[in-house]
Amino acid sequence: MPVNEEKHLVGLNIADMIATITLNRPPANVLCQNMIGELSRTFEQIEQSGAAVILLTGQGSHSFSAGLDIYELSKNSPDQNRAYFAKVYRCFKQIMECSCPVIAAINGFAVGAGLDLAMSADIRVMDEKALLSAAGVNLNLVFCTQRLLRLVGPGRARDMLFRASRVTAREAMDYGLVQHLASEGAALEKAREIAGTIVSKGSEAVKAVKEVLRLGAELPLSEALELEAEYVNRMCATTEFERRARKFIES
Repeated sequence: MPVNEEKHLVGLNIADMIATITLNRPPANVLCQNMIGELSRTFEQIEQSGAAVILLTGQGSHSFSAGLDIYELSKNSPDQNRAYFAKVYRCFKQIMECSCPVIAAINGFAVGAGLDLAMSADIRVMDEKALLSAAGVNLNLVFCTQRLLRLVGPGRARDMLFRASRVTAREAMDYGLVQHLASEGAALEKAREIAGTIVSKGSEAVKAVKEVLRLGAELPLSEALELEAEYVNRMCATTEFERRARKFIES
């Protein structure tokens, strides 16, 4: 039975083991503190829901998210902004460490923290008309540095960050920053198609792959391979492996 819940700033729909989260502050879907709090609570809820894949997108066609609420930042004291950014970092870390795959459907501008939010996902699908920008230096801020560095490499990351350049969908694909392109207006539809494929796989294995990738990235290769072997042995002992192996042999 589908579950629907509309929050003030974050929409949630769960159906067919796919959870769809929508940033609901159009047109720019700016990430104010209240939205960050709702987003974090929504991910906590999904972890208990049995969903196998999470889709993350923005309401409307203008923006996935145009970043943090600059008006809010400009009115805050330095201590208040320190707390604001701490909440943002915690939320994005929570998304990266979510047990199931997260697919960002970039349906419009993804700028600054909006880009960093998209980079917190496991897979990115981008509307062919959308644009990305690591725009922190335009406001004399430092943001997007670490995820961008790891996704596109040091040369491209420096170029994007120093110039706060706008990156097209085709450029983002060439950089390895996004994995799939969609026709105009179809990013979420394409993300749902990908999610449906993932749902058809062994759910325990998909979650294990995500965990091994995340943990292994911080280890030397020899230790990372030992970690993988540990998970291989664990999954070989599951009834789901036995069922799928039997089906494969009989087909």
